[in-house]
Amino acid sequence: MPTAHTAIMPLTTFILRKNIMNPIRIAKSWLSYRRTLSELGSLSNQTLSDIGVSRYDIRNIASRAFR
Repeated sequence: MPTAHTAIMPLTTFILRKNIMNPIRIAKSWLSYRRTLSELGSLSNQTLSDIGVSRYDIRNIASRAFR
C-alpha cells in the first residue's frame, strides 16, 4: 500500500523501486499503462462522463497499472 511518501514520489522512481531487477514486469506495466491511456483517451467526452471519468483523471487511472 502506498504511503504518503510514495504519493509524492515521481512515478518512475516508484516503479523502479518496486520492480527493481525485474525488467519484464516493468515492460509489461509500461505497455499496460500506454494501452489504458490510449483506450481511455480515444473515448468521447460524453462516454467518459457516462462512466464518471474526466480527461484529467485518465493519467491517474492508467498509472494504476504500475501498482
